[in-house]
Amino acid sequence: MFPNINIDDRVLVVKDEIINYEYNLGDIVVFYAPQSSIPLSTDLLVSNLKIWNLITQNEVNDQATVYIKRIVGTPGDQINLESNGSIFVNDIELEIKNVNTNNGDIFEIKLSDNEYFLVGDNRENSFDSRMFGPISSDRIIGKAYFKIYPFSEFKNLND
Repeated sequence: MFPNINIDDRVLVVKDEIINYEYNLGDIVVFYAPQSSIPLSTDLLVSNLKIWNLITQNEVNDQATVYIKRIVGTPGDQINLESNGSIFVNDIELEIKNVNTNNGDIFEIKLSDNEYFLVGDNRENSFDSRMFGPISSDRIIGKAYFKIYPFSEFKNLND
């Protein structure tokens, strides 16, 4: 999620169990990796959250992995990624400040009623929905609200 979140940063996440969210475009969420199972107990859930050690692409086979990414597509949306890195949602360009876009392949997908399309803010080096596809709503753990450490970089992630 560089440049907004770095490897050793700490973020405050409010879990979906506490507040039932309606997730929106631009929200930063924490979710279970597509290849991992969803824990059934609270103890397992807590042990699986690796918020404090943000995930790198080298850890994608870890069965206890969670990711943190930005929502760029919500249920029912038509997503088009252009070769210049632009993202269009239902034919309207999505503009997000302070992200690293990339020039890449053209990508197009229509999301179903319970799917989200998630990408990292460092799009040149992000393992996200462009690779593993959309994420179902039951995989989302919660919304990241604040970068809380290092203290000198404290900020609201949803500005």
